[in-house]
Amino acid sequence: MSRTSLVTFYLSLFVLSVSSAGLAEARGGFNPNCHVPRISLCPDCTITVKIVVLQDHECRINYGSMGPMHDQKILVGAKHGKYWADNETSTAYSPNKGFLGDDYFETRFFYELMNGSKTSALLKATVEVVSHL
Repeated sequence: MSRTSLVTFYLSLFVLSVSSAGLAEARGGFNPNCHVPRISLCPDCTITVKIVVLQDHECRINYGSMGPMHDQKILVGAKHGKYWADNETSTAYSPNKGFLGDDYFETRFFYELMNGSKTSALLKATVEVVSHL
């Protein structure tokens, strides 16, 4: 087997093992109101992200690639806006009217892996509210 074939084979095994471990990604999708980095949730891990949101606009975050979300526990609420679970696969953040500057929230996601078992991940989000993107 050539070296390239071996590398491809081992990368394929790695991707399969990561998928079975329950990693999930979230994106803001095309949203002119904010920039959300790719968020990879993994069982029992802590994820730190920075979200940039346009002043006086709402930012939706879509977690469609993971299994069904269950309860979400907000551990630290946003001080200069509101963060909430929108539905089974998305959440949203909206800054207070007129606010510019930094905000922060922490939440624990409870979700289902592809094998049906339940797990959680901790998300720590720094939010920068700006006048233009």
